[in-house]
Amino acid sequence: MDNRIYRLITSFTSTVLLMLSVLLVSCNIDDYNDSPITETETNNTNNESSYNNYNPSGDDGADNDSSIEGQNLLINGEMETWQMFSYDILDGWLCHNNYNVKRESKTVYEGHFSAKMQSKESGSTAIVDQIVPVEPGGKIRIRFHYYIEQWKTKGARTYCYFRTRSVESSTISAEELKAFYDKETYYIIRGGGYGLAYLPHDLNVWQVFDETIEVPPTATYFVFGVNSYYGTTIYVDDCWVIDKTEHSTTGITPVKI
Repeated sequence: MDNRIYRLITSFTSTVLLMLSVLLVSCNIDDYNDSPITETETNNTNNESSYNNYNPSGDDGADNDSSIEGQNLLINGEMETWQMFSYDILDGWLCHNNYNVKRESKTVYEGHFSAKMQSKESGSTAIVDQIVPVEPGGKIRIRFHYYIEQWKTKGARTYCYFRTRSVESSTISAEELKAFYDKETYYIIRGGGYGLAYLPHDLNVWQVFDETIEVPPTATYFVFGVNSYYGTTIYVDDCWVIDKTEHSTTGITPVKI
């Protein structure tokens, strides 16, 4: 009698322990599957493109490119980050006469915002520019989208510089640049593109500026800029400066000013 009771108790205990083991394994598996993803795992599995990967939201009809190879040297080239004070400040850019440059959310090429450039008075120019390091004697590709709402007299154009150092006093003069480039090529950095003194100004349609230019052998910095003159209203978005130098080993990175 005692032996039968002992065997029954032993068998029952073994069955209970086996069931508990199965339950514990199941709970551990469920806990693993339901565990939150860590920040590191999120970064590794997130496939959303940053603004350094060109991914247009629509076809502007200006070209057939679906991507731009290379790193964008410009900071905040997509014009998405702004600081809001007494006037709008475009992060990463120098906006001369800040009150002439505003954050725009309706007329946008891609993303949420563009830069609206509109000079308020005669003699005042709306300007956005940014300095980036470049490789002497190399090549850079300059690309941005613009939308002209109103055009008057001088309208708008690129207004770019090359510098031997980052400081303004090292700017390579227009005379030197004109001696280095032919007239048509010079208009890429100080005009509206190859052979054009001002941006082509079809109204109320997104247009693209896309040119590649050689860097002067003495230049180590490039100032990308756009000017909008009095009476003209232009929206600028999706700006790129890309190092196109072959076999470049400089390791160029954006510099915030």
